[in-house]
This record gives sequence, structure tokens and C-alpha cells, in this order.
Amino acid sequence: MNRLLALMKREFWENKGAFRTTPLVIGGILIVTMLMVIITFNHFDNEFQSLKELLRFIAQQDVELRENVLYFINIQFSMIFSMVLGFVVFFYLLGSLYDDRKDRSILFWKSLPASATLTISSKLLSAMFMAPVIFWVIYVLTHIVMMLLLSVVVLILGENPWTLFLSLGSPFNAWSMVLAGYLAHSIWALPLYGWLMLVSSFAPRIPLLFAVLPPVVLGLLELWIDFLQTFTLSDNLFGLFGHWFANSPLIFATESRDDDFGAALGIPITSDYDHAVTITNMLDRLFSTDMLIGLAIAAVFFGGTLWLRRRATES
Repeated sequence: MNRLLALMKREFWENKGAFRTTPLVIGGILIVTMLMVIITFNHFDNEFQSLKELLRFIAQQDVELRENVLYFINIQFSMIFSMVLGFVVFFYLLGSLYDDRKDRSILFWKSLPASATLTISSKLLSAMFMAPVIFWVIYVLTHIVMMLLLSVVVLILGENPWTLFLSLGSPFNAWSMVLAGYLAHSIWALPLYGWLMLVSSFAPRIPLLFAVLPPVVLGLLELWIDFLQTFTLSDNLFGLFGHWFANSPLIFATESRDDDFGAALGIPITSDYDHAVTITNMLDRLFSTDMLIGLAIAAVFFGGTLWLRRRATES
């Protein structure tokens, strides 16, 4: 366990720009943008008269409506962090085993008392848990800072920020749902993570090309064959990827339900699962036949990754 933790610390320090600096930059941009909006609003709105009227209008609305809207906003606020996190994890795993061969440091790392299994596990766990948790912590801190800044503005305008929005919206519930979605998606995405690490373990150069080109070529061939045979595109590889992504337990879109709106798990274009943001719906995905098939595919990819890593020397 100590060796695994040490290897994960190494992953953090070697990738702290992606894991730590990137979400900090996102949070900083959001905070600065909010300040610029407030200053711009003040420039065009004489003494915030329009904003005062807006706050009075919001204060007159039903508490339940305000609570639902604020909860929805709290959830939606995480989506920019989620999108960037996806890119960070994608490229991190794509280079996780390739970089050691590229800079010819693989023989040094293999000489240390850490097996190939531990090395692969540390990189996988960093992508599955460490990166999402860091992004989540900075997302929460950014949200808190922005709420405090907004509270100061509301106080200056003579309204009570606590009764207006701070006591509503269930921020702790929203934050916990975002974290649960991150962790659930990390399990759901294991087939993709396995494929990326497999490519990273053998690609002689440009691993992105090796990761993307084979599925694209296979998907195009399947699409062509499906078109010739049945004139349907529902069973090809692109359709499979689309359904997998749309059914993710990650909070990633909005959904209209009964003339109301709210956040949604994945993208609500399929009826395979309920897309409402609940722990139950996340678990439904993780304890499904689709997840079982995904784990089997991931096991094959990780088995190939381990075999190649043990035999790897240099690129």
C-alpha cells in the first residue's frame, strides 16, 4: 500500500499542471468573469437600480421554486469542470505509459522495487480518483468564493443573501451528487481507460492517432456495411459509443421533465436508464449488464497493458 501511495504521489507531482493548475485556472477565470460582469453591470446600470428590482422580484418568488432553481444552477456550475476533467484524464492516460518509453526513463522506473502491476494501478487510480477529487475540491471552493462575492453585492444593495439564496439550493447535496457522479463515471469509463492505457503501452509514436484511428476506421466500415445491408445506423460502433456516453452516470446535461427543468445524468437521448440525478440511478448503471460487459472488455485491455508493460524497454 505504501508503494502504491508513493507511486500516486509521483503521478501527482509529474502531472500537477494538469491535475492542480488546470482546475485552479478554470476557477480563477470564472471568478474574474463574475467580477467583470458585476463591474460592467454597474457601468451600464445606474446604481444597480435594475439589479435591485431583479433581487426584489426574486425575493417575491415561491421558496420551493427558488430552491429548485438554485439546486439546478449549483449542479450546472460543475459541468465546465467535468468537461475539462474529461480532456485531462483522456490525455493523461494516453501518455501515462508512452512517456516513460519516449524519454527512455522506463528502465530506471522498472529498476525500482515497484512491479508493473503497481505502476499501472497507480496511474489508473490517479485517473479514476485523484484527478476527479482534486477537480471537485476546486469546483466547491470556486462555488463558495463566487457565492461570497455575490453575497457582498446583495448586502450592499440592501437585501438579505441568506434568505435570498444562501440557505436554499442544497449546496451540500449538489456537491455530493457531483462527486458521486465523478466517481461513478470513473467506473463506467473503465473500458475507455483500459483502451487508452493499452495504446499508451505499445504506440511507437503519436498515441492519439493509434487510440482514435482504429475505432474510427472500424466504425466507418460498420456504418458502410450497415448501410448496404439494412439502411440503419443503430448497430455500428459509433452508435455503441454514443449509447455508452449518453448513459454515463456523470452529470453532463439538462433535461425537461413535467414542464420543469433539471440536471441529467449523461445525455437524455436514450431510454435505457433514468437520467434523473439520483444515487439510485447512478447505481443502476454500475450494477447493470452493460457495466458487466464493460468490465470484461476493460479486463482484456488491462491484461494486454500489463503484458506489454512487463516486456517494454524503450520506444
